[in-house]
Amino acid sequence: MAANDLSKLQDLLKNAEDNELVLNQVRKSMDKVRTMLDEMSAILDPAYKPERKERKPRAASTTGGRRGRPKKDQSAA
Repeated sequence: MAANDLSKLQDLLKNAEDNELVLNQVRKSMDKVRTMLDEMSAILDPAYKPERKERKPRAASTTGGRRGRPKKDQSAA
């Protein structure tokens, strides 16, 4: 009888550990969802104005050549 109770107790403890892991994963996921919903509500706000990202001008080439593979020489064909 005592062995049967110990095995049940071990099963309960194992299930509790597994459930704790699942609960921690759910909590982390809920935090991510909450953050995403906050960002979405900020974007959907009528007063939201997206910021324009300024692009840096391309650096001038020191060699003066074009990028990429050079064209085939027509006289070699």
